[in-house]
Amino acid sequence: MSTIAVEGGPHSISDQSPPSDIAPEAGVLVVDVDEWLRSRVCHLLENEAGFRLVGVAGSTEEAMRMAERQAVDVAVIGHRARSRSGLWLCRELKRSARPPAVVICSAYPHAVLTACCLVAEADALFSVYHSDAELAGVLDRVVRGVRFLPAVPPRVGAMLHERLEPAEHAIFSMLLAGLSAPDVARGLRMSQAELESRRSVLLGKLETLPAVSAKPY
Repeated sequence: MSTIAVEGGPHSISDQSPPSDIAPEAGVLVVDVDEWLRSRVCHLLENEAGFRLVGVAGSTEEAMRMAERQAVDVAVIGHRARSRSGLWLCRELKRSARPPAVVICSAYPHAVLTACCLVAEADALFSVYHSDAELAGVLDRVVRGVRFLPAVPPRVGAMLHERLEPAEHAIFSMLLAGLSAPDVARGLRMSQAELESRRSVLLGKLETLPAVSAKPY
């Protein structure tokens, strides 16, 4: 089971030295409609040892086609994709035959978005205002299977408790505790198919909630 690294402050991504044993040439797929972010990530990959750019997609559909044709180790996805949610794309990639690590990039990462990333199985949530060195550190970690998500504040958990059905809240609580999908299904005595269906509904509800954040991540 992957480790969820919970960091508390806006500069915490760079507080720890990234591991040095980077797997050589990890293939990275960039998915975003924002030209500035695409150019920034592509420039980083050109100058960062251990990574290679395998494609740039402007929509979720194009990203899925690329991922089906070639091996992708990490997908860097802008939160606002052109046609469908970047979180929807994250879930689809995670259900593929060879699921990559997924980093969600957002100009406004907040607590509810963190909860969405957790349900969608994203490996990291990254603010576009962090530095290139910090992004490189996040890529170093997720390519090894280390999840790097901020903590979900208790106030968000309380809000979700009020707005979710009991079964949905149970699923969210177990995912928040770090349980894998098979463990959640066994714990709730439901099939994997039923769990996937419930997670889709849960994610849809979470995406409609207002942003809640005392400070940027």
